[in-house]
Amino acid sequence: MKDFLKMFGAVLLAFAVISLLPFLFLIAIVGSIDTESVAVQPGSVLTINLDESIYDSPRMPSLGMGGSSSFEMVNSLSVLDVSKALEAAAEDDNIKALYLHFTGVGMIEGTAQIEELRGELLAFKERSGKPIVAYNETYSQGTYWLSSVADEIYLHPQGGLDWRGLASQVLFYKGAIDKLGVDVQIVRHGTYKSAVEPYMLTQMSPANRRQTEAMVNSLWSAIVSDIAASREISAEKLQRYAAELAVASPADALSLGLVDGLKYEDEVVARLEELSDSDELTEITLGEYSTTVVPTKISRNKVAIIYADGQIIDGEGGEGIVGGATTAEQVRRAREDESVKAVVLRVNSPGGSALASDVMWRELKLLGEKKPLVVSMSNYAASGGYYISAPAGHIVANRTTLTGSIGVFGLIVSGKDVLEDKLGVSVDVAKTAPHADMGTMFRPLSATEMAFMQRSVEDVYTTFVGRVAEGRKMAPEAVNAIGEGRVWSGVDAQRIGLVNEFGGLRRAVEIAAERAELGDDWRLVEILEEESELSALLNSLFMARAPRLSGQMGTAAKELEQISREIENGSSVLARMPYHITIY
Repeated sequence: MKDFLKMFGAVLLAFAVISLLPFLFLIAIVGSIDTESVAVQPGSVLTINLDESIYDSPRMPSLGMGGSSSFEMVNSLSVLDVSKALEAAAEDDNIKALYLHFTGVGMIEGTAQIEELRGELLAFKERSGKPIVAYNETYSQGTYWLSSVADEIYLHPQGGLDWRGLASQVLFYKGAIDKLGVDVQIVRHGTYKSAVEPYMLTQMSPANRRQTEAMVNSLWSAIVSDIAASREISAEKLQRYAAELAVASPADALSLGLVDGLKYEDEVVARLEELSDSDELTEITLGEYSTTVVPTKISRNKVAIIYADGQIIDGEGGEGIVGGATTAEQVRRAREDESVKAVVLRVNSPGGSALASDVMWRELKLLGEKKPLVVSMSNYAASGGYYISAPAGHIVANRTTLTGSIGVFGLIVSGKDVLEDKLGVSVDVAKTAPHADMGTMFRPLSATEMAFMQRSVEDVYTTFVGRVAEGRKMAPEAVNAIGEGRVWSGVDAQRIGLVNEFGGLRRAVEIAAERAELGDDWRLVEILEEESELSALLNSLFMARAPRLSGQMGTAAKELEQISREIENGSSVLARMPYHITIY
């Protein structure tokens, strides 16, 4: 008995130690996060090196894959953090230049965020007159687009500059579904509502091909026009360079005027020392500098930012997930707070649950009836993301924002055949009515049940169109004509009336303050979910922070994660956009 107790005690102790290891790891990580402000030395150069990731909303640090294939903690900055830091740096006499040198493992989350950061860099140049220098061993099309704002662009003599145009690839799962014996039934409203196509087709439908080609051409046009203006190269030449794969070497990039010189890093450092009038380069990263920015405005009047950042689900949300109940409560707080004079809803969402979208829509409509409501669209504000944008009195988007996608669908997955044929698992059921087990994964829907689901989809679509028509002051017929699930770029959305003007978060905040007639007597606040740092870090590590994947596998991972969340969340009717866009 004594030996048994000893053995049992040892096992219990070992189990306790193993259980504590993740929490000890978390404590070590929390303790390692440096939040102290750093001093800015005279003659400093502000460096954007992507040691931190840039997201739409505030986030906890995350795990990233370092250059040696090891994990390391990556801090994060919000778009608002970046805007404040660059605005402060423009007025800071200690900052002599800005340096774009992308060596870190962080990331910029999407196309419209690159456009917005580029706009902030342009504003920095205009306000300060300080030089911007860019240098990288290799430039992707995205990093070159961002870097093209620089006064001087340098490339490593043996490096590379990618210039070949944009493509949108869609993964289709129909063949795999058939091989597995899984039955997928689909109901939808919208000729262009292509989020369901991967489960029913093996290639794009003609309608989806039309909208996808229009979308990538619109995004490419915005990128080319920006670079053409900054580099003083005609858009026609840039188009030709891409079509002919003319940039095959660093020498090509130099001869075609895409870069100003081929230099090694030490030569660029010498140039920065010259620009900063220093004998030795003193760098401060954007992340470090952001800790030095202290709010100076003191006012009882507030302009509040609320974030809708991520896929929309029913109930409670979290980091990178928009919960209908969570966001509705934040909107309600802003409406009831008399010190909040105007609200900016920052939307970065491809949509999701139609029910959760309507829950948020109601609170946003009530808020908009009481005080100014302005929407700022980021990478995506589509389907459910547009649903919640509709009540705003003014909508600001980037040209490369993807929006619209006014349409809905339902996806019903049945695994009866695969369970029986592949695993030998059968299911029997006792029920009180013929359709009591409708929607389970153990049998497909009958024709009657499919008709029932289609009626639900039609009802949601009619409501969706009505919400947009009311908010945008359009006839329902006009909304339907630009709806049907079609995704629009920000450029096209502005043309057809879904968006009021182009601009980023800074512009949306300005409009909100103007509409509230606050003059200069206001300060900016963020209304965030009340979540402990430990809870947020747990979410970051164990829910949504796997190492970044690239290419088609990354697209598949995002799609599968999205599908998984929708099934777990129990959303039967969805308002979601079909695209994840990455610029390589």
